[in-house]
Amino acid sequence: MSAIVVMCEARGDDYRPATYELLAQARRLAAGGGGEAAGNEVVAVTLGDEAGLKSRLNGQANRVVTLTGDGLAPYSADAWVDVLAAFLGAGTSGNPAAGAPVAAARLVLFGESARTRELLPRLAARMGAWAVTNAVDLTTDTGNIAVRRPVLGGKAYAVHAVGEGPVLAAFRPHSFGADAVGGLATVTEEIVAAPAAPPRVTVLATEIGAAMRVDLTEANVVVSGGRGMKGPDNFHLLEELADALEGAVGYSRAVVDAGQAEHADQVGKSGKTVSPTLYVAAGISGAIHHIMGMDTAKVVVAINTDPSAPVFGYADYGVVGDALQVLPALTEEIRRG
Repeated sequence: MSAIVVMCEARGDDYRPATYELLAQARRLAAGGGGEAAGNEVVAVTLGDEAGLKSRLNGQANRVVTLTGDGLAPYSADAWVDVLAAFLGAGTSGNPAAGAPVAAARLVLFGESARTRELLPRLAARMGAWAVTNAVDLTTDTGNIAVRRPVLGGKAYAVHAVGEGPVLAAFRPHSFGADAVGGLATVTEEIVAAPAAPPRVTVLATEIGAAMRVDLTEANVVVSGGRGMKGPDNFHLLEELADALEGAVGYSRAVVDAGQAEHADQVGKSGKTVSPTLYVAAGISGAIHHIMGMDTAKVVVAINTDPSAPVFGYADYGVVGDALQVLPALTEEIRRG
């Protein structure tokens, strides 16, 4: 039997919502989603500092595998690539993994993140596997694995039908629902010792930034501001609306480049990619760089004084007006209920 492997990534004291979304989609495919994935087992893999949370994966997969070894905590790309490549059946010269590898793994699913962008390409190269990033959908009902991803700044979608061999694919948050499908019996945990070569880089310390109200990449609602907000003195209007909607605040590249916001809060091609249910673009013109970071939002509301601003071409709802006046009125109306 082949396997659908989900790489589990934690944040704080739980796994990221994207991890549970991918596990749910893997279960759907294995339960009869069609094509070659039907009947496969679902394998959840955790390692490093995050292995201590593995009890949260109970019932989410057929197997929960914890990889152990030197150099895995704190996270180091060198060690993780060695261990994962060996476990997934690729192996490295003179460094086979102990235990039973998932040699027949056909699909290895990742959630999009900074770590995934470092890990996935290197792992795919080591394994000689297919690699697709920034994806939003996955189907197997045609008999082939098909991965869908936005292209041309979200103006079109490309569907990649992959051939023989393992497929490593990374998906944006909110690409799949996290609802349980059928439910699984209590899993049997497996601990696999997988030695890695000495890392070329030593991690001396890990610093965690100030916690945001909601993580930007996984928020159901994102309120973003651009130059139309006219400076940091007015950013509280974004925060107040985000609080009312239980969402997160983002910024355009122009605001970040001006030193008015942190790069960690930037939405766009060189910032973070978000896929919320609701995206509010306040005072943002809609340059393609920004659109590429939010083009898969389910509903987009644009607020801009310029009726010809490109952002209105991507918006489901548009308000031609000054964001400094529209945002307080919108926040008040939402709070009123």
